[in-house]
Amino acid sequence: MFEKLMNKKFLILLAIINFAAGIYSISYYFWQLEQTSPLLWIFIIDCPLYSLIFGLNIYLVSKNKKYPLLGLVSIIGSLKYGLWTLFALLLPGLIFFFPLLVVGHLLLIIELILLYKLYIFKIKHIIPVLVWFLLNDFLDYFAMIHPYFEKEFFNEIMIFSFAITIILAFLVPLIFSKK
Repeated sequence: MFEKLMNKKFLILLAIINFAAGIYSISYYFWQLEQTSPLLWIFIIDCPLYSLIFGLNIYLVSKNKKYPLLGLVSIIGSLKYGLWTLFALLLPGLIFFFPLLVVGHLLLIIELILLYKLYIFKIKHIIPVLVWFLLNDFLDYFAMIHPYFEKEFFNEIMIFSFAITIILAFLVPLIFSKK
C-alpha cells in the first residue's frame, strides 16, 4: 500500500492540496498579522506554514529529491501544530464545536505516513530544527504571538508546546529514519 501512496501523480495532488490549504488558512491569522511586526509573521502562521512546507517537501519527493532538513521540519511542524491545535481545543472542551478544524489537523498528522522511513536524520538536522521550534515557542509565549486559545489554559498549553517540541525533536528521527 505504501508504494501506491508514493505514486507521483498522487504526491503532486497532495502537494497542491497542502499548498491550497496553507494559503487559505493564512486568512485565519489576518487579524493577528495586522497587529504584529512583519518580522514575526513567519512565527504566527504555524499550521499554514507547515502545510506549505509539507506541500513543498512532498512535491520534491515526487521529483525524487529528498532534503532531510526540510523533511524533519515538515514532519515535526505538521505533528506539533496538528497535536497543539487538537490539545488547545480539547482542553476547554471545544473540540466538537470545530469539526472542520479538527479534521484538517488530523489530516495534517495522518499524511505524514508518506514520509515514513524516507530519510536518515542526523544530529546536524536535529539541532537546528530543535532551535527553530524552541524559538517559535519562546516567541509564542513570551512575546505573546501565539494563536488565540482560552487564556485560562495558558500555562498548560505553553508547557505542552515546549514539551512536544523537545519530545518530537528526538522521537521523530528515531521513528521516521530508515533502519
